[in-house]
Amino acid sequence: MNVPLAKRPSLLMERVSTRLAPKSLETLDQWGVIRHLGSGSSAEVWLLEDKIHRRQVACKTPRDCGLAGELSKEAKLAAQLSHENIIRPINVGDDPELSSLKEATFWEFLAGGTLTDLVGATGQLSIAQTVTVVLPMIQAAQYLLARQIVHGDISPRNILFDLTGRPVLIDFGATRATAHQHARTGTPGFVAPELVLPTSRQVGLDASADIYALAAVAWFCLTGRAPGAPEHRVPLTTLRPELDPEIFEVLEASLSANPLMRPDLDQLLDSVAQWAIPEPVDLYASVGEQYELVLPTRQPEFDAKRKRTFKLKKAAIISPGGRSRSRTTPKKDRSRVPQRITIALGSFLLACGVVFTMTHEADSVHYSSTARDQIADVSGQEDFQAVLDELAKARSAVWAATAPDQVEQYALIDSEIFHDDVELLSVLAEAGHYLEGIRMRAGLDRVSRSGDITVLSVTWRIDGYVQRDAAGEAIQQIEPHQEAIELELVETANGWRMVAVG
Repeated sequence: MNVPLAKRPSLLMERVSTRLAPKSLETLDQWGVIRHLGSGSSAEVWLLEDKIHRRQVACKTPRDCGLAGELSKEAKLAAQLSHENIIRPINVGDDPELSSLKEATFWEFLAGGTLTDLVGATGQLSIAQTVTVVLPMIQAAQYLLARQIVHGDISPRNILFDLTGRPVLIDFGATRATAHQHARTGTPGFVAPELVLPTSRQVGLDASADIYALAAVAWFCLTGRAPGAPEHRVPLTTLRPELDPEIFEVLEASLSANPLMRPDLDQLLDSVAQWAIPEPVDLYASVGEQYELVLPTRQPEFDAKRKRTFKLKKAAIISPGGRSRSRTTPKKDRSRVPQRITIALGSFLLACGVVFTMTHEADSVHYSSTARDQIADVSGQEDFQAVLDELAKARSAVWAATAPDQVEQYALIDSEIFHDDVELLSVLAEAGHYLEGIRMRAGLDRVSRSGDITVLSVTWRIDGYVQRDAAGEAIQQIEPHQEAIELELVETANGWRMVAVG
């Protein structure tokens, strides 16, 4: 049984404007606020990025000054823990800007989103993927219990993923941090009933509360919904009748209203480990679009036979009648721009991506004195995925705006890419055409250097778009494409710039 796909929560979060960030974050210079990540009962979480080193951290800020102490206690508790499936706080003592934010705490940024995002985007998970999520969470709960800690709010919104698919337990609010402290808190649908019922005599947290929550998370993975209160719960046999009876039994026992009827963590771990061999979760549908191409758990597919080399064929613009006009067309013919230019922008668009009807090989790139003056020495370690993200974003914006005068924002002046893009964008602009919805992205595979040139082996993707004329009439719909290419870059005084495909 598949559940309806929910609207991606990550997209809703991105609608929270960075202008609503705390005033204290506006004072930062080297660090910038990228976007809002989420909200909790006591805090807001923002993604910050170091503009120089391209480092990213999640910054947790209190909703009001009175909650700052609670965040500080949470960070101090987490700093004492060391487990691969438990969130890590970031020590910012060596960073004068971040350390000046006394009320904020800083955490590793997990770009894979929450379990809520994943199930909302894909529907129920397979048994093997459920094991991948739940088994590490049980181990994390065991680790905490050995230190007299009960989490108290294990739930899909508190399970994040990094881009490798590693699940990580977050949110260690001090009010839920110890088995000796009572706390009537939790996420509806996942909190043990003894913690929220008015008639409950529960005076403190114990492991049975986390066991209930872990079983509820497993139920959520398998069905796409929270299990609900015991008296109103739809049997799992109805929702997933094909599952092994042992799965029904252990989850029903773990979700018992009576804490004494629940198995312990060791028993739950042994049972879940027998369900299936773990398989990677597929984060493709739920992660932010800027991360899709760097997911190791799902590599984008492409046809290896279409992989291009350094010397690209020059593009031609095709008119409706099928006649081609290459870059070697005399300039005087350029004034005769057809009323309906059909440009089939291909899977890469770095060579302008047009239909290849003229085929002469490009010579090696030779830079003019203007271009040569732009080139700077490459120094230090660079985050080339971040470089790719910026260049693809800039190129997308220029093509979406049909702005040939802006190509230098991403291409080295007088380079092959610069000339190709300026030429075709000029033809589009002259005809009054534009490309609605065009967007380019790239995932980095490998980096190599040759003199001033840095060569990136990347998977380049272009989303689907519509070519429209000056009246807004759709000329053609282009489907999404992606391709493996080698992209040559140089570093200039104004940042990295594209040179050619190699």
